[in-house]
Amino acid sequence: MNKTISIIRIAILSVLGLFAMKFLFCEEHDEALLDFYIHMFINKALAIAIIYQFARLYKRWSKVDPWLKAYDKMCDEVLDNPNPTQP
Repeated sequence: MNKTISIIRIAILSVLGLFAMKFLFCEEHDEALLDFYIHMFINKALAIAIIYQFARLYKRWSKVDPWLKAYDKMCDEVLDNPNPTQP
């Protein structure tokens, strides 16, 4: 059961991240200047909202999910010793 929940949580975070990047980096192809700015504003606002929700979910789930805890631990180990081949 815990593996299933962890996979679902990681899938949700992945989908949110993909949509955030899509909205953040998409290009507008409207010829009317007003339509261009309206669509650009909506896309960037959606991206910011999705990134905010992603951060909230990650912060909450990283405290209880064993896979996200392990990911955080691995990231902390790399930050402590960034290049193990060099002394």
